[in-house]
Amino acid sequence: MRGTPPPIGLVWAIWLLILLLELATPPSVVLGILYVVPLLLGASQRSTAQAWRFLVISCAATLVNVHVPLPVHHNLVPVLVDRLLVCLALTVTTVLLLNNQTLQRQRVALEVDLAQAQLRSDVIATLAHDLKTPVLGTLASLALLDNGVVVEAMRSSQQRCLRLINDLMEVFRAEQEGLQPQLQPCNLLTIAQEAVSTVEPIAAQRQIALVLRQPQASPSRLTLNGDSSLLRRLIENLLLNAVHHSLRGQRVWLQLSCEPGGWQVDVRDGGAGFPPEDLARLFQRFGTTGTGSRGTGLGLYLCRLISEAHGGSIRASNFHGGGARVVVQLPEAGG
Repeated sequence: MRGTPPPIGLVWAIWLLILLLELATPPSVVLGILYVVPLLLGASQRSTAQAWRFLVISCAATLVNVHVPLPVHHNLVPVLVDRLLVCLALTVTTVLLLNNQTLQRQRVALEVDLAQAQLRSDVIATLAHDLKTPVLGTLASLALLDNGVVVEAMRSSQQRCLRLINDLMEVFRAEQEGLQPQLQPCNLLTIAQEAVSTVEPIAAQRQIALVLRQPQASPSRLTLNGDSSLLRRLIENLLLNAVHHSLRGQRVWLQLSCEPGGWQVDVRDGGAGFPPEDLARLFQRFGTTGTGSRGTGLGLYLCRLISEAHGGSIRASNFHGGGARVVVQLPEAGG
């Protein structure tokens, strides 16, 4: 525990006592090094400018004693050199104190940032868990009711909430621990078909058709070393993003293709496209677009994390005349 700094009056009293001792002794007796005591005692209470002023005053008092109270008429050089060395020692001490204060401020700022990050993580994890429980309860209750338009709309809304909560938990878990993909051989076409079947009911409510363009290569050629659950989340988020940016009656295309050294996942829609000024920050956390469409900015950010965790990359672009495209490149050996 850090002690209470001494009163500033006491610091100056010690400095004055040292000055009086200097004046009471012959110039050949160099006591100026004692100024380091008030220099250290009052360091925590001084700003940078005040520290330099205190140093100048102490050095001036040390040099003045060469002629006060009695001037030196012989052997002036050794006396002056001794006092200049004292001034140099005081200067070095001041520089070290200022550097130490800077490091202390940086350490405190870092501790505050870490504490805030930990608190934010704990709050979000707790909040996401508490939100997930009633959503799962609602979905279980809806399963007991007869299917209908209202029930289906409620189920869709709750499923979307559940996806957002899962995205939130996945993102903050990834930022705390890093994504840890469980790599094993998996078929990209099978994963894409599962993702399409998951998103199709949501797209159907908006009267949007999902089109999976079969790759020219044989299905067995689309086997890669990856985490099937993360890759399915990646494709689902890309499809959901395209659906939410599309108008009723439009289509969303999912194209899988083999590229030299890997695979490409290409999702296209016929909506308004991304605002050009948002393309640079599209895959950042909470990097929502300015189109006014729904979204938290976590879906595409999570897509970037998953792509990079597999050693791949992701990019977005617009088509002339409308529509957007998001392309994911996955290497042949994921991870």
